[in-house]
Formats: sequence, structure tokens, C-alpha cells
Amino acid sequence: MRVFVLLILLGAAIAVPTTTNRIVGGSPTTVKSYPYMANMQYGWLGTAFQQACGGALITRDAVLSAAHCFVGDPVPWWRVRLGTSERSSGGVIHNVVKIIIHPHYDIKPSEADVAIVRLTTKAVYSSTIAAVRIAGAYYHINDGTPITAIGWGQLEVGGVSPNQLQHVQLDVINLELCAERYAFLKTRPGFSDWPDVTPGMMCAGVLDVGGKDACQGDSGGPVTQITNNGHVVVGVTSWGYRCADPIYPGVVTRVSSYSNWIVAFAEEKL
Repeated sequence: MRVFVLLILLGAAIAVPTTTNRIVGGSPTTVKSYPYMANMQYGWLGTAFQQACGGALITRDAVLSAAHCFVGDPVPWWRVRLGTSERSSGGVIHNVVKIIIHPHYDIKPSEADVAIVRLTTKAVYSSTIAAVRIAGAYYHINDGTPITAIGWGQLEVGGVSPNQLQHVQLDVINLELCAERYAFLKTRPGFSDWPDVTPGMMCAGVLDVGGKDACQGDSGGPVTQITNNGHVVVGVTSWGYRCADPIYPGVVTRVSSYSNWIVAFAEEKL
């Protein structure tokens, strides 16, 4: 059994157990199934906005996403569309007032690939817009546990991006095994500077089978465990070798490793 601690100030919750860039091989879904799904839109010089990353609404005015989406960008070049299943239409558009990148994020090792995006106005909750719980610091998730990645990313490497929101069920893959495989990849020509898999990450996919993963355009999107008590965001889509590879799983930021930081900056007074 898991106990969920309500964050009254945030309007969200952290999941605490009493004991626990990329959609391929998935299927269409709707935002009513994932009302916390955020469409992170980038516009050069603040114009011609297009979906570029994903995120998860965790309070009325805070979205959890990936740091690598925003590094070096002026805040006005991003906005957030909530409450739509479509890639480029519908829902409610929110401007961004602040983007907070984790201070330990380093683009080369991809450590601490997490960011908080603060909205200028509070979201109005409805059947298509709602906050989601995040995994707390002591939240444990076992190898083999089914988790779900969500987004508008490419349907295959170098392929098209769908207009309709997609989801795919993945398995949590043993971290040590995943780290060993990526360590081997780094011995191959051209891969020596690739990231290491660390305890602050989680690996997900279908081991030795492949065919299911997130893909380009899904970065920053939520990776969710669907429990009897509702959805809990356990990961943030981060990096990996190609998409849906059978040998090298996708790698996501482990939310429980950064939950205290996430809460602190999601509730920071602006």
C-alpha cells in the first residue's frame, strides 16, 4: 500500500511508499486519460510556436519537464498548451514566466535532466486539465513494473510526428543491466562521450525485443505508473540510443531522486 501526502499549497501530491526524447509502438489516446499532459511549444523569437517537448502539470502553475529542452533559450520563446489531445490546436495556451533548470544539470552526462516551468496564470482544472502526483523521495518501483510514456513525438526514428497524442506501455528495466549495456556502447567508435546511466535515472522499454519507446519530440514528457490510486509520474523522458532499440533501452530521469527539489521550486513564490 502507498500513502499519498497532499501538498495543499501546491494543489498536487507526492507519492510516498510505506515500504515503493521519444513514442514508438504505441497507440492514440486522449488528454482525458492524461489531463496533466502539457504540450511544450517553442517559438523562435517568440513567434511561430510549435510542439517541441512534453511536460506534466503538477500544480496549477507549475509544469515538470526536462532541462535539456530549455537550455540557453529565453523564457518568452516557450509557451504551454494544456487540455488538448492535438499537437497544434485546441486547449488553453499559457505563457511562461520562469524556467528553472536543476543546478546540477550538465548536458553532456545528462544528469539531473529536470526543469520546472512556471506559468503566468493558474490553470483552471477540468476534465481535460488537472495536476498529477509525483513520486516522492522514497518511492520504489520494481524491475518489470509496467509504466506508460506519453507524447506527440516521432512514431519511428526520423519519422513523422502525429497530430494525436500517443501513449505506450513499457517495462522498468534493471538499472545495472542497462548501465552495463550503455557502458559497452561507449566503447564503440563515436560513442565515447555518451552519458553514463546513473542511479538518478531509470531505464524503460522492452528488453531484447524493442519496438516500444518514446522518440524525438517526447523529451520532457511524463513517464507514469498507473496504480489503483491513480497516476504517479515516476520519470521524465530524457535520452537514449535511437528509439525503441532492443539492446539499448530509453533512459528517463528518475523523479524520486529529485522530488524535494521539484516541490521546492514548484511552490516557490514568484
